[in-house]
Amino acid sequence: MANIDVRHDKPTATIRQIHWGAAIWASIIGGLVFAVLEVAMVPMIQGKSPWAPLHMIGAIALGPGAMSSPDTFDLGIVATAVVVHLVLAVVYGIILAFIIMRMDTGIAVLVGGLYGLALYFINFYGFTRWFPWFADARDWISIFTHIVQSGLMAYLYRLYSPEPEPS
Repeated sequence: MANIDVRHDKPTATIRQIHWGAAIWASIIGGLVFAVLEVAMVPMIQGKSPWAPLHMIGAIALGPGAMSSPDTFDLGIVATAVVVHLVLAVVYGIILAFIIMRMDTGIAVLVGGLYGLALYFINFYGFTRWFPWFADARDWISIFTHIVQSGLMAYLYRLYSPEPEPS
């Protein structure tokens, strides 16, 4: 979603670009914060294994077999989960950057949080057609971590983007 600025005094259209570095770094940091929150909150609040969320994410690439023993640490599954999660975070973060690129920071963070809530519903209700194990994680922890991740990505994007905030 690019903003097109067509001026009557100039016959050409310009497409406003996001700051790619800011979008990627904001996404990586937001994705890592998401992972830390999930791995910490699931055992503290639900009493489940900290590895269960990573097994669920790793199973996106490795298949349902990665869910066979979600209570155990498996380096291959965890590494795959980290890669899959960070790739998705960057894709989602780039989309978010296009949405918020001309917003001031406060509005961008609010929009980012709403974007995270929308991603929660897409991920946990839409994609469960292909990855049914995510239905087991439909809870407030997942809602919270999605909102925090996307709100943080929006904040960091606006912080690291060299474009001046609109007045």
